[in-house]
Amino acid sequence: MDLKENCTYVMHNFKVIKNNGQYRVCDHQFKLVFIGVTVVRECVLGDIPFRKYRFAGFADVVAGQFERGLFVDVIGVVEEVVFRQVSGKGRRVVFKLKDLSQQFLSCTWWNDYCLQFLKFLDDYEGDGPIIVLLSHCTIKEAQGSYPASINNSFKASKLIINQPVMEIQEFNERLAELGIEARSGFKSHGEGSTQLLGSIQLSSKESFFGKAEAKTIVDINTISEKLFVTVGTITRIVLDNHSWCYTTCIQCHKKRDAEMAPFRCACSKYNKEVVLRYRLEVMINQGNESTKFLLWDRECSELIGQSADAVNKLKIEDGDVDLNASPQALDKLLGHELAFKIKVQPKFRNSAVLKCSADSSMINAVMDMLADAETSSKMDIPVSDFNHSAQHESQSLSVTADHDSMLGLALTPTKRQTFQDCDDEAGTSQI
Repeated sequence: MDLKENCTYVMHNFKVIKNNGQYRVCDHQFKLVFIGVTVVRECVLGDIPFRKYRFAGFADVVAGQFERGLFVDVIGVVEEVVFRQVSGKGRRVVFKLKDLSQQFLSCTWWNDYCLQFLKFLDDYEGDGPIIVLLSHCTIKEAQGSYPASINNSFKASKLIINQPVMEIQEFNERLAELGIEARSGFKSHGEGSTQLLGSIQLSSKESFFGKAEAKTIVDINTISEKLFVTVGTITRIVLDNHSWCYTTCIQCHKKRDAEMAPFRCACSKYNKEVVLRYRLEVMINQGNESTKFLLWDRECSELIGQSADAVNKLKIEDGDVDLNASPQALDKLLGHELAFKIKVQPKFRNSAVLKCSADSSMINAVMDMLADAETSSKMDIPVSDFNHSAQHESQSLSVTADHDSMLGLALTPTKRQTFQDCDDEAGTSQI
């Protein structure tokens, strides 16, 4: 509380350590750490210059030519708002900045910085360019299909938009001198805005791929926990030691052992009735090889076209009251050729499906990402055996968190087999 920006101080009694933390505000070899006996005294020292911004060159960031972990400053003109989310957790805005060399750079600003930026856009009624200056930014390296980008730091960044500070005024003058065109308005609800209230999505391909690499399942089998995309066809429902669904709390979606209602969940939510959610293991074929994927509620609901509760009610109406009995509606999953985004989980000997898509352009895009289309048709991940059933029981159901909705097409179903039948297949005989 004693320190104010642009004031000068004499300070004593520091601990000196190496400046090698995860994030650094300057490139000095050492840093000073305040301790219990540090003394701070304000003193007028006219010879100390004001802080000068260290603006990062956009081209250098895109090319990966920057010092990792060192905070930088950025200044540029807003070119396009790509994505914004203002409700729920993780409020963020993604937009493109353009510098004086007309190089574009992706920026992602979170929480208070996101709201401050979007409020300015909504209130702005001028016809000139929108120039932003953000201090103490972190540079996020390019990953997969995502380019390098700029993020605000948690609390250290300072956001200045179209204010009469020297750096913004000089940037605006250079824009005019160079004849660089810039957009002037970005209303949240106006034409060309990308905002949707609630759950907001990027383009389908950007949302689907994310940071995932394209890998054949042969490759996935040898790699530790990571995200990947691949293509395959659902050919069988695997009837293992798990039921096709599980009972949950209506609010937190955590698994409940009790099948009777009413009950009060550990999250304090009172449930008048039990809610069912899908948890289903399926065999995925590609060429002559097969493997087992784990489908959760979102993907099953989209592909089947019915919730787990609705399917169970129909099953009960047909006289089958055993929750563990597999309903006929599950056959709607069979025959789908899909692009999958999966998380490999060696600990549980399976791959959890995070997203899936029946869109042909998405499937072709994944196939194009694979190094060799012919090699990508070979799939080989050993299926879990019964010796690990106890371990499977402990698997977290937290993967049922929100995923993007994907369309499914009802194709001609093939035969549904038990896990023992699948185990005899040549493609999984290695176990």
